Amino acid sequence: MRRRALFSLVALGLAVAWAPPAQAATDARVTVDDTAGSYQLAGGGTDDSMTRCSEGRRQQNEPTIAVDPSNTNVVVAGANDYCAGIVNGEVWAGYYRSVDGGATWANSLVPGYPHDTSDFGEASPVHGTCGAAGDPTQAFDADGNLFYGFICFNRSKPINGGVYVARYSDHGADYDQTVLVKRGTPSGQFTTGLFQDKINLTVDQTGGESSGNVYVAWSQYTGFAGKNNAVLFSRSADQGDSFSKATKVTPLEHGTASFADLAVGPDGTVYLTYLTYPSSSRPTADVWLLTSTDGGVSFGDPINVASVELFDSNQFAGSTGTVDCGDGPFACESGFTFSRFFTNSAVAADEDGVHVVWASELPSGQNKVFVRNSADGGATWDDDPITLDDQEAGHQWFPDVASADGTITVIFYDSRSDPAYDPDRPPGNDADGVNSGDVVNAFVAQSTDGVSWTETQMSGAGSNFGWETNGSRRVGFWGDYLYVSAVRGAVNVAWTDSRDLVPGDDPRETGEDDDEDGFDVFQDGCVYEPNDINALSYTSPALGDPCLDQGGLDENIYDARV
Repeated sequence: MRRRALFSLVALGLAVAWAPPAQAATDARVTVDDTAGSYQLAGGGTDDSMTRCSEGRRQQNEPTIAVDPSNTNVVVAGANDYCAGIVNGEVWAGYYRSVDGGATWANSLVPGYPHDTSDFGEASPVHGTCGAAGDPTQAFDADGNLFYGFICFNRSKPINGGVYVARYSDHGADYDQTVLVKRGTPSGQFTTGLFQDKINLTVDQTGGESSGNVYVAWSQYTGFAGKNNAVLFSRSADQGDSFSKATKVTPLEHGTASFADLAVGPDGTVYLTYLTYPSSSRPTADVWLLTSTDGGVSFGDPINVASVELFDSNQFAGSTGTVDCGDGPFACESGFTFSRFFTNSAVAADEDGVHVVWASELPSGQNKVFVRNSADGGATWDDDPITLDDQEAGHQWFPDVASADGTITVIFYDSRSDPAYDPDRPPGNDADGVNSGDVVNAFVAQSTDGVSWTETQMSGAGSNFGWETNGSRRVGFWGDYLYVSAVRGAVNVAWTDSRDLVPGDDPRETGEDDDEDGFDVFQDGCVYEPNDINALSYTSPALGDPCLDQGGLDENIYDARV
């Protein structure tokens, strides 16, 4: 059942200075979807989507967060917001803004969703082009302009996915426009064509020659053809009014490259890290770093940061190797229940150099967050990769990193509190595949030298990522990342959280099919209609069914100021 590669991490070393985690910080709920009027249109006012979003208690995941460097009281966030599906039948990009450092939030959606008849919505290039939007990523420039990158796509034929960037001015208060960066092409069932995905965006805030430049990197999947999949890059030198022609920045011999992450150093150097997967030409999974010293016009040769052992959810499925497991036609041979997760890498840069983090599996099977530091842009590295701590229990995954005021901050998920933890089980499952409790928390590790780290639990309540919250499929989905933003004087982090979710019993499970795994969610009164996804016939409530407003799908985004 368990995948094992030959590559060993023994040589990477585990001895680091470590302190017990501090008490959890004060966190705040970002997505207020249980209060009438909490969602408003970008230009003010409401419509059917805003009305239903305000009280729909649906899923939000894949959070972003950005602190305004010109006014640190202003914090903005984003997420895949499934409240849009109540009216529109699909997910959309949520936009949330706080003016008190992240303590309270006003909620909205990026304009252009189906049925958005506002002036902003109808003027957007995504309106009528695509039915779903997500994978949000955000950053401010030095003057309080906010840039929000996302993908917009159609899930059914013709499947396509394009990259867009929206701009908000006046410290994120006013929506200005949305601009196309790269269009996808019809891709059938992801077997042909070009699908743009997994976007990351950053902005030069340095005040230097390239200050204000907006940089975007993402994955282009070419029919999921392996060696042709690549990381693309584009830049804007006119405050997001236009973007350069996308260029491929990963070499062909690297094979499939994904999970791009960007950072800008104090001198304006652009850093881009990404992950590659084992292939016939290179048998290891690897973290790479690219650098640009000319404002993103060109990049040097890729620098190998580390070879890693992947920690991907398919290793817990059994022989099918599916990325998520649930109930009914979505049950897996292993008997475990989990939403998908993957290995990823992230990069930060400061006066001391560049810092790259990633999650990687130890020979024991435990997954840990690693870090590696370079004082010269990756030409040389201080030491072998090290872990942030020496915790012997729990998996760690989805790290993100940022640096400001001489302190590096890493956020990650951690299941160290799981009483049923075993390296051969996904987080939150006991040996029988039963829910082991709200055992996943968001942690932050901080360091002033990249070597000695102090940890703090940021989430005030635990979560479990096995809850079957997909809505149209009987599995969970909790997104592919979390986020940290650090500027002079402020650091904020954001994560997906299940504390508000209402458990329940699935009436479709009877007799021998009722496995009582403890991952079912409340859906009393639902009307179950025939559904067919990927040739799997089953029944499911319609996304607009009010029964789903009762909290059974209530994932939320939470944030905290570190």
